[in-house]
Amino acid sequence: MKEQQIKTKDKKVNLRVWISAEIIPSLWLFAYYWMCIKHYYQPINVIIQYAFIGCMTLFLMIIKRKRDVFDEFAKETLYKTNTICLDIAYIIMAIILFNATFINQTAVIIGYLIAGGIVLLSVTRAIIFCVIDRQGM
Repeated sequence: MKEQQIKTKDKKVNLRVWISAEIIPSLWLFAYYWMCIKHYYQPINVIIQYAFIGCMTLFLMIIKRKRDVFDEFAKETLYKTNTICLDIAYIIMAIILFNATFINQTAVIIGYLIAGGIVLLSVTRAIIFCVIDRQGM
């Protein structure tokens, strides 16, 4: 099976690498949340938070600009992956909801669970896409 690639001006970017690169903003979001809920204040934390926001915005703009350039097989694979991940997202959010309801957790813990769920979902999406793409489903 041929490997799908995104053609850019200078070089070709592997589609699996492109999907895997979408994990980085979710990790930055988790780190940003961690920095926002710290109880002690230091001026350097504010600078780092703004740097994180700038990096996330720049990275998302780069990803968005390069995402429209793939073929029909890749679109179908992404559609299957997103369908599976939607079901996984329902399960993750239901687990967080039941934990918040029955265990009576604080808002900070619920925030960590939501941010961790986003990271888990983005990693799962990359793994599922690679498996479906490798098998040619």
